[in-house]
Amino acid sequence: MKTIFINLALIFTLISCANTPEEETGEIRTLKILQQAFKGQKKSNIFVDSRTLLTREQIDAANTPVLFIELESGQNGTLTPYPGQGVGRTWLGADGATVTFHRGILKASRGMGDDLMGSVNFIPPWSKIDDNVKPYPRKLSYITGNNQIQQHTFKCNIEKINNQKLIKVWGIKYSVTEFQESCNDNELKIENEYYVDSRDIVRRSSQYHSETIGYILTERIDR
Repeated sequence: MKTIFINLALIFTLISCANTPEEETGEIRTLKILQQAFKGQKKSNIFVDSRTLLTREQIDAANTPVLFIELESGQNGTLTPYPGQGVGRTWLGADGATVTFHRGILKASRGMGDDLMGSVNFIPPWSKIDDNVKPYPRKLSYITGNNQIQQHTFKCNIEKINNQKLIKVWGIKYSVTEFQESCNDNELKIENEYYVDSRDIVRRSSQYHSETIGYILTERIDR
């Protein structure tokens, strides 16, 4: 997982560099940081923070949707849309790992370990969520060590907490609506948060992934 994020950070840093002496110096410095990170991969407490490698200017220059993901462990990185169409939007890592979202809600992952094989949810459209939303089911499916499918079936509620809340995502302020989702299957309780802008883009979220990974932080960092 660490290799994915380091490679992604390297890609986005390099594609947005120009051939000027000043930026070449920054590029060399970045390569040295990445080299040190690769040497330290066996040390589980060493991570490369994408926030120190990417600037707002580089993100804007890339001119493509960019998703930032951070795990509870502190590992983080940026991903870009997977080419082609499918159910939801799939984001691709440099070594082929993918994470899929539908309407900004986590749907599946591959290559992250303890992968979410698929999910089904009945969350209403963001604009339709009000005090009258009824409880709805949500299913998360995982594959066990003996290649069996393990499924959690939750009963969920979602609540609109705040209208016109200001948050800052990688230096840009957004006016968002905050939603909190609570799900329970009598064995496991999860609490997800979503911050949705006027275009129904989930600008920031905290979503449960799995027992091993825990929650993931997501941010859409392109404008």
